[in-house]
Amino acid sequence: MVSEVFAILTLMTGLVSAGHWKYDDEEHWSPLCNTGHSQSPIALSKSAASIKEFHPFSLHGYGQTATASLKNNGHSAEVRLQDISPPKVHGGGLPGTYILDHLHFHWQSEHTMSNYRFPLELHLVHFEQKYRNLSEAIKHKNEVAVLGVLFDLSPDDDEDSQPLLDIIDNLKDTVGEPRQLHGFNAKSFIPRDKAGFYRYYGSLTTPGCNEGVIWTIFTSTLPISVRQVKIFEAIQTEEKVPLTKNYRSLQPLYNRTLYLRVSPIRNSAVFEKYTSLVGLICILTLWIMQ
Repeated sequence: MVSEVFAILTLMTGLVSAGHWKYDDEEHWSPLCNTGHSQSPIALSKSAASIKEFHPFSLHGYGQTATASLKNNGHSAEVRLQDISPPKVHGGGLPGTYILDHLHFHWQSEHTMSNYRFPLELHLVHFEQKYRNLSEAIKHKNEVAVLGVLFDLSPDDDEDSQPLLDIIDNLKDTVGEPRQLHGFNAKSFIPRDKAGFYRYYGSLTTPGCNEGVIWTIFTSTLPISVRQVKIFEAIQTEEKVPLTKNYRSLQPLYNRTLYLRVSPIRNSAVFEKYTSLVGLICILTLWIMQ
């Protein structure tokens, strides 16, 4: 009986910790966030990775035109697809077939690549198809898979992203009230070059930081403008404060192995350093011009 009560209290504490937290208060996140040795995000670099060959990814249903439900959840802009069969992914070294649960954004990027932090990172969160939902799957190791997409700055607005951003701009000061976007296509938010990616085993990047998550971060990026990034930065929290920072600090790799599948399109040993330098110059130039 005592053990059952303890388990219930532990669960309740975890739920409270997961529900009420801030990005600038990481030391008070749920315990695993500060004690776990398989946490995310991490610093990505070619020098720290082991080159490995994986089978290509196989994406099913991502090209469907769907109605998307968008919501400011107080920590991010969250997108859920409606009225279609959920997209699925397998291959790419994944041990099973995973169903897309939702998409959400972080500004700036949570993962860095060769010490460069991108202006935006998208997470497509999936769970293994044998489970009913994400909540069940996250209790088990390697049953949640996240595809991470990095955005780099462009002098022009990205046309594919703009309809989504128009809705996000309208809900920036309203937490928890969904808005609908018709004609949403998830495939537009995945790089065409999916051959190159980093792979490691980590965690959720928000409380309670559950471990056993399979992470894939594509090395190819998508474009976004400074003006479009500022739309994300204007999103407000429940306290009506702009959510200018919603990325978790980098976590130690410890004894984990970081893998890299090299795309034949991006096989230069100096490519990452080059993109990091160019990206930094673009950020400084475009921000000064605003």
